[in-house]
Amino acid sequence: MYILGINAYHGDAAAALIKDGRLVAAVEEERFNRKKHCAGFPTMAVRYCLEAAGITSADLDHVGISRDPSANLHKKILFSMSRLTKVGSLIGSRLANAGKVRNLRDELSRALAIPADTFRAQFHNVEHHKAHMASCFLVSEFDRAAILSIDGFGDFISTMWGLGEGVKMQVLGEIEFPHSMGCLYTATTQFLGFPHYGDEGKVMGLAPYGKPRFLDQFREIVTTESGGRFKLNLDYFLHHSEGVEMTWDEGSPTVGRIFSDKFIERFGPAREKGGPLNSHYEDIAASLQARLEEVAFHILQHLHEQTGSDRLCLSGGVAFNSVMNGKILLHTPFKQIYAQPAAGDAGTAVGVCYYLYNFDQRQPRSFVMDHAYTGPAYENGEIESAVRASGLPHTRLSSELLSQTAARAIADGQIVGWFQGRMEFGPRALGNRSIVVDPRRAEMKDILNARIKKREPFRPFAPSILEDRVEEYFEQTHPAPSMLMVYQVKADKRAQIPAVTHVDGSGRLQTVSRGTNARYYDLIRDFDRLTGVPVVLNTSFNEDEPIVCTPQDALNCFQRTRMDKLFLGDYLVER
Repeated sequence: MYILGINAYHGDAAAALIKDGRLVAAVEEERFNRKKHCAGFPTMAVRYCLEAAGITSADLDHVGISRDPSANLHKKILFSMSRLTKVGSLIGSRLANAGKVRNLRDELSRALAIPADTFRAQFHNVEHHKAHMASCFLVSEFDRAAILSIDGFGDFISTMWGLGEGVKMQVLGEIEFPHSMGCLYTATTQFLGFPHYGDEGKVMGLAPYGKPRFLDQFREIVTTESGGRFKLNLDYFLHHSEGVEMTWDEGSPTVGRIFSDKFIERFGPAREKGGPLNSHYEDIAASLQARLEEVAFHILQHLHEQTGSDRLCLSGGVAFNSVMNGKILLHTPFKQIYAQPAAGDAGTAVGVCYYLYNFDQRQPRSFVMDHAYTGPAYENGEIESAVRASGLPHTRLSSELLSQTAARAIADGQIVGWFQGRMEFGPRALGNRSIVVDPRRAEMKDILNARIKKREPFRPFAPSILEDRVEEYFEQTHPAPSMLMVYQVKADKRAQIPAVTHVDGSGRLQTVSRGTNARYYDLIRDFDRLTGVPVVLNTSFNEDEPIVCTPQDALNCFQRTRMDKLFLGDYLVER
């Protein structure tokens, strides 16, 4: 049975495909068209998934999309009639978007340039947050677990929680539009001068520089209620009264201003994009982060009481807040966590597949998504052709010599591009499309930013560490294979790995096992043999663009930037 899952007409358009319950492929459209967080329809992602499975669209049994325009319809209508005052063009755009979602068969046939009547597949609309819930629980190792999906909005819901048992998922609670922690975080991100879709992570990185002296104000902006619920003070927002301009076409999505003038009355002038950052804005970021954590733990305490499960599955865009995630085991009764590697909307493509296969079709669970390497891979022949065409000096190495040579270059202070195997699904480079440097050198953060990344100086870089060495360097040891947890670096190790230790002594770590990524594990092991440190600094292989996908993307980035060496498959490429 072949099932195709799609996230479309929303940020991070993506596709995933499973065969008899096994995940064959999952990938974001942005990796192919090179438009960050691309919305629209994931045409190239769908085509890749079909190619990876070796099938055509005629072989599909089910196709689903992670939106259901009919879900909560009566609530949408009542709210629109009673609250929105400036919605003429906005309602028109929402209806057009919903029409595309509803006519999935026609949209897919148009994207693939084939007649709609050639499909034998059944077409489905899966409610957004149920797709999120499926994306984490049904691919986890847990037979029974609490589930939390928390993001901005999807199908009129911002937060949904429940209990998963076997192939069943029971919804135990939800928060409706316009109340949303994702919306609060985005509004504050805009206020702090970061206007682009996906900029919320910058605020998470800024927060440790400040003090939460505005926490009481944020407790007024979002209040908690019994039953794990929360409510926004809507005086601080525009999305409920005037709507927010959004674009979900084929390019990068845009989101209009969400915060109201009340935000400015409370906190002073909003920071202009690119303007100076001072302690006032840092303290706002710190206060926002602290309040997010309070509200999340409030929900999770209630969820644990409802389910009695010590196991938690996490998804939704807010689940990318790795600082929050890293504190869950410290501040709630949960003992184990599984977070979907593509926790945002891209991951709903995977969720659709398993919702239809396990929940809808009642097929038994047989797959655990223990890594995110689900995108394109390239054979050495393709890589060699690209390298030869570039005219750059290159050498083919054995696997053993490859990792040893790369480890030596890193230990010598060089910037190494590392392009191996299948591309990662989700926003994190996890050792297959990575730039890797020495974490012992404090200056490497500034060197990376000057020569390649051009990022704000307050943003941290991540450590990749051998899974069996975590307890030596971090205060918590729960696995974090998808870089979705921030833990405190042990005090006596912070001076040893300063380039990956944030200002508050923390690190957003990736735990690396040989079973899921042997070549990356060997690279870190060989670096450890040279230096006595089983940690490298890992950042995504890109330069203000989506993570590289193809060998040509990697070569282009290598030539544009001041990277020292590129390890492309079995090839060492130099200048």
